[in-house]
Amino acid sequence: MKLILSLAFPLIISQLINMTLVLTDVWMMSRLSVEAIAAGGLGAAVYNFVIMIAASIVGCVANLIAIAFGKRATQPELGDREVREAVKGGVLMAIVLSAVSLGLFAIAPQLLIKAQQPAEVVDLAMVYLDALKWTAIPGLMLLVFRGLTSAFGSVRSIMVMSLATIVLNVPISYVLAFTFGMGLSGLGLGSALAAAIVMLSYGIWVFSQPLFAPFSPWLNLHEYRIKLLWPLAALGLPIGLASLLEHVLIYGGTLMAGTISITALALHQILLQCLGFTWNINFGLSQAAAILVGRDFGAGNIAGIKRTAIRAFGLVSGLSLALAAVFIGWPESIVALFNLAQEGEAVTRLFYSVLLVVALSFIVDAWQLLAINLLRGMKIVMAPTVITGIGYWLCGLPAAWWLMGIYGLGGIWAGIGIGLAITGVLLLVLLLKAIREQEHPRVVEVLSDSPVC
Repeated sequence: MKLILSLAFPLIISQLINMTLVLTDVWMMSRLSVEAIAAGGLGAAVYNFVIMIAASIVGCVANLIAIAFGKRATQPELGDREVREAVKGGVLMAIVLSAVSLGLFAIAPQLLIKAQQPAEVVDLAMVYLDALKWTAIPGLMLLVFRGLTSAFGSVRSIMVMSLATIVLNVPISYVLAFTFGMGLSGLGLGSALAAAIVMLSYGIWVFSQPLFAPFSPWLNLHEYRIKLLWPLAALGLPIGLASLLEHVLIYGGTLMAGTISITALALHQILLQCLGFTWNINFGLSQAAAILVGRDFGAGNIAGIKRTAIRAFGLVSGLSLALAAVFIGWPESIVALFNLAQEGEAVTRLFYSVLLVVALSFIVDAWQLLAINLLRGMKIVMAPTVITGIGYWLCGLPAAWWLMGIYGLGGIWAGIGIGLAITGVLLLVLLLKAIREQEHPRVVEVLSDSPVC
């Protein structure tokens, strides 16, 4: 428990700092107008939809490095070589996916119009997205660098890096948006500039450290080759697909909210921040647990995998219950934070009613997040992807669409909660089954023949 928390705490703080970046952008949008919240939130939804899939693939570099780290105990040369190859593969994948992402952002306006979003909102959303999209390249590179440091247990540097990002981003974005009158474009450009500065600074610091210097991406350039992409692709593409399925559920809800009204869309963005707050905390815990599971998997320590899984499950469940109680008990603070009272009592009442539904989703969201990360640590990715397809697409999306016709915005979030719940339970069953199979040598031998199950 202590080891999980020691790794998780800086990662959680880092995630919350990243969440604060989004919150400050939404807060500054609220100072522009309700239309700016709706449009900026829509632009951010498009950005996050694309980048979160790319980040899910590139982020798997941490799992590959953690497994290689576990091998270093018994096979140091092999372990070090696999760490170098994972870092270089991550750099190549970040470059490839950045280029793909920029291409997808270019066709976003046409897709949003086809999704029946208001034309005036789409135009304003693209003002924000056209500036924000340049955050993709440094953001994905940072994932490679933090994947190395987190797998080696150097997680405090990630917290410092995230803090430096917000220290730079907030004042730059504010000055560009308000002092120079650039509005939403200034907010997006500020995020891109801050990400680029931090990426360069953090990269220089990381690879100047003796522990990480041998794995510098600019050393041993002859090791770069296309086949370095394959281990990351084999692990990351199913995870990226699972992320796509999840984000279709979440951001499908955004598109549904946009068909109700601009006010519903604005409230939906704020509710996404509430869910995102708990998601970021649980992601930090899940990432720490996945690092430990990856190390034990590389070292063949099955008892360690089981111990970490049980303790992490208890942590995320207890923490999510506590957070749900806080959100349900003190909703007024959120209303005040986003200045919702000025929109009228009807808007406030609607927000209170839907917030209750969102809070109830915290626990099952934590379960699915933890389970899929632990399975990833054991290189089991295909079955979780199938499960997410069942939970999100076959259950969550139809439920959200049907319930929207009855309960409006509340129905959308009820459907999202149903999708998360079914996915979370099924993934936990799969995790328990995988751990039991790992405890039997014959099954372990069969599984080891394939890098991805």
